Amino acid sequence: MKYINFSQLRSFHAVAKTESITLAAKLLNISQPTITKQIQLLEEFYSINVINRHARGISLTDLGRKLFEITSGIFELEEQAIQLFSSNLNIHKGTLVTGTSGTYYIIKLIKEFKKLHPGIELKIISSNSNEILDKLYNFQIDLGVIGKPLKENFKSDLYHIPYLKQKIVIIAGKGNKFYNNKTIKLHELNGTNFINRETGSETRRVFEENLSKASINVNTIMEVSRTTMVQAVKENIGLGLISEPEFDNYKDIKKIHIEDYDIFTQAYLVCLKKKKTDNLVNAFIETAKKIILE
Repeated sequence: MKYINFSQLRSFHAVAKTESITLAAKLLNISQPTITKQIQLLEEFYSINVINRHARGISLTDLGRKLFEITSGIFELEEQAIQLFSSNLNIHKGTLVTGTSGTYYIIKLIKEFKKLHPGIELKIISSNSNEILDKLYNFQIDLGVIGKPLKENFKSDLYHIPYLKQKIVIIAGKGNKFYNNKTIKLHELNGTNFINRETGSETRRVFEENLSKASINVNTIMEVSRTTMVQAVKENIGLGLISEPEFDNYKDIKKIHIEDYDIFTQAYLVCLKKKKTDNLVNAFIETAKKIILE
């Protein structure tokens, strides 16, 4: 009968979670050659292939993705056991991996959490709302603060609470005809050139939903990340849109409030229901609830 070597399994899980042999080695505090050797031994012993190795790094095979689902459950149980044995359920140390679709969503929450739990290390992964959800389901993060994603992605195994509302504003570069406007009516955007956010952006989804209701069409000439959009607007390639707290007094860019429509994104704190009782995750949720009630 063949038995699992947990050192090999742990090395595989770390690589699958971090999507990097280098980061996996740092996570486990062992050398990269050791990580590589452990995975090779696992593959050779079972005559399988769980990781694709290529010039850009690594990716999981189909079998590797299925194994990652299993190891995520295994090492989640290990983490729960460690928490159970740690200082009679008190929170003194550990690492919490968070994800967010907008840093402004989470900074206040992190600041308050660190006041209450200074010994906890916090890591932040930034991406759009739906990618953060994917990382949540892949056990790459513990919880997220995101804009409301597509309804079908709010599954029954997901715990979520409303957190913050953020108004959406238009941004214009110097030289654009709207540059000196403080406000704008939605119909004035009809036919204008727009630098749009990438698919998966909650800001874009909410804005386009309101345009559709008002029968207004804009010309999407680029689909880019938030950072690239700001730069393109600065070069006066077109207008852009952004959640107001994201606006950072950019040089030669003005924000313009939409006068006749109240367009905003709703942020949510999300985690898997089965992780809600984890000490660190629950402490983070309780901190968020206090902020919401303020």
